[in-house]
Amino acid sequence: MYSSYLIDYQTPRENKGLTRDNVASLLADKGIGISTESLGCYERGVRDPSPGIVVEFAEIYQEPFLTQRYCKHNCAIGQAYSYEILDNIDLNISNIALKLLEEHRESHEVLAEVLILITNKKSIKDFTDKELEKLKKNVHELLDTEHTIEIFKIALNRFIDMKEMIAEHNEKCRQRGYVKGGAI
Repeated sequence: MYSSYLIDYQTPRENKGLTRDNVASLLADKGIGISTESLGCYERGVRDPSPGIVVEFAEIYQEPFLTQRYCKHNCAIGQAYSYEILDNIDLNISNIALKLLEEHRESHEVLAEVLILITNKKSIKDFTDKELEKLKKNVHELLDTEHTIEIFKIALNRFIDMKEMIAEHNEKCRQRGYVKGGAI
């Protein structure tokens, strides 16, 4: 199936100095059998790789944003709930961290306002138009914070395996009983 949004898998591969044969071999070492022809089809947009293959590409190419691009453009859930990919800003980790500090400060102020607005409200009918507009404005500020956290988390993949970190975090949540039944 041809993707309407072509995700560039070739440039990250070439930037790492890898051939399709190299990538096929690295995937084979992980027990994943992919032909060089299939890799070419993914790169030309003739076929979309599976989500699992994109995770492997992101790891091999050290391009963590590949997974975000895939979800944003190839999955109905990702299309509905994923943030835009900020590829027109400086994604230097220090700049993202500074932005996160700024957003964090703003979110503290906004959260207090949200708490005041939602106190004693049970549904949208309980808000005046002015209150609802203010709530929406404040929620947009909170989304800015969440978006920056998401970008920071993905950028951290350059230094640590966030897939592993999230798995450890999820295990901690299960152990603490935050997940019904303890299993996902």
